[in-house]
Amino acid sequence: MSKQANPAVIGGFVLGALVIFVGALIVFGSGALLRERIALVTFFPGSVQGLNIGAQVQFQGVPIGQITGIGLNYLPDTNNFRVPVRYDIWPKNIAVLGGVGQTNPRAVIRQLVKQEGLRARLQSISVVTGQYVVSLNLNPQLPAQPEEQDYQDAIQVPAIEATRDRMEDLLATLPLNDLVEKTTGTLDAIYDLFSSGKIDRSVESLDATLTQAHLALQTLNHDLKPLLDSLQQVLTNTNELSVTARENIEQIAPALTSAAENTATLTANLQRDWAPLKASAQAALTQGTKTLAALDSLVASDSPTRYQLDQLLRETTEAARSIRTLADYLERHPEALLSGKSGARAR
Repeated sequence: MSKQANPAVIGGFVLGALVIFVGALIVFGSGALLRERIALVTFFPGSVQGLNIGAQVQFQGVPIGQITGIGLNYLPDTNNFRVPVRYDIWPKNIAVLGGVGQTNPRAVIRQLVKQEGLRARLQSISVVTGQYVVSLNLNPQLPAQPEEQDYQDAIQVPAIEATRDRMEDLLATLPLNDLVEKTTGTLDAIYDLFSSGKIDRSVESLDATLTQAHLALQTLNHDLKPLLDSLQQVLTNTNELSVTARENIEQIAPALTSAAENTATLTANLQRDWAPLKASAQAALTQGTKTLAALDSLVASDSPTRYQLDQLLRETTEAARSIRTLADYLERHPEALLSGKSGARAR
């Protein structure tokens, strides 16, 4: 007959297993079952592929929670679907610094959503696996948004379009067919170019050009040395000329200084003697002006002196004419000097 099991022993084993299980949950779950949490929800506009339950929720790259549920809602009024993503954040992971008193974490989150632009976005953590997390960030540049009603006791956090969604929208607007055709045409043109042998001929021409350039550089290097030597000699001569000119300037500098001093003295003397000389010249000029005025009055057409001079000139002219007539007569009748004019006529 088999021995009956002791219920106390069985109960002890069961109780021990429960204690071990709870301890394992506390140790390996980092106290997730016992920690304080705040339920949030975000309705993402695009696909949430790559986001799994248990994925992290990060704030500026710091883990502060995890995804707890991903659902799908149908809206008959608009005939659309929406994807609610539920996640919890752990207030104990956020240290409050400063002299802030006791605050309600839920009220703080509502204020951040309404006034500071708290938004949720899907962010890739691995391009290889395609996994995503929910990233929370503040966007104070966004306009204030009215507070949304809670969704099943979860605070609504508005979503920002993910980079993946923007890329998909961009790709949807790109004319991919045209791009493929143009790319194919470009590749065909490149293939034809290489097949035609033009590239080989261009490479050969370039090689010949480089060879000629190398020869030209060698020739230039050969001819450049004498030119540099000549230039060096010119610079040396110029330096010697500068030294000689400096020495000559130093020698004639005293003479130039003396000449400048003499010029200054002469200028001072001229300035000193200029005043009396100017007065004498002014007096002479005044006297000359008066003399010219007197002469002008003498030779004026209506002056007595001018009349007398004219009369004298007429009388002198008549006397000269009479003398000339007498001279002509005596030349014809020289005997008139002895017998007179009447005797000359009797003959």
